[in-house]
Parts: sequence; C-alpha cells; structure tokens
Amino acid sequence: MVLRFPKLRTDGINIYEMDEATGKYAFLARDTVAPYIDNRPLRDPAKPELRRYTAVYVVRDEEVGQFSDELVVNCAP
Repeated sequence: MVLRFPKLRTDGINIYEMDEATGKYAFLARDTVAPYIDNRPLRDPAKPELRRYTAVYVVRDEEVGQFSDELVVNCAP
C-alpha cells in the first residue's frame, strides 16, 4: 500500500491505523519523505482486510493542524 502526501512546509507526517481490537487509531509510523509504503503482511494471509488510516502533519516533533480524513484500503492476498 502506497500512501502519497504533500509535505508542504512541515517535517513530515505521523500515520495512524485503526486498531480493530479497540476501535481507536494507534500510531503506525512517522514519514518524512513521501510516499509512505505500508508493506506489512496481512494479519491472515488467506483473507482480505480493510485498513483504515489517518495522518497529521509534524513540525519539530509536534503534531500540527487537523487529522486527515480517513482513508480506507481493501488489502487482498
């Protein structure tokens, strides 16, 4: 999965993914160079899964601005 984003005048973005167990977003990664490539394997290699992402800009290790809209991606084996 490739997540493209404009860096603008920031240091990068923090990316969060929905944790299916809690229903809340959990920190996934910080990326300072676009695009971000999520190459994690599927939880169950035999079944597709929906991955839900959101992101927020980072400046000097501080999150700034609003979180992005949710991006839902169907990842299939």
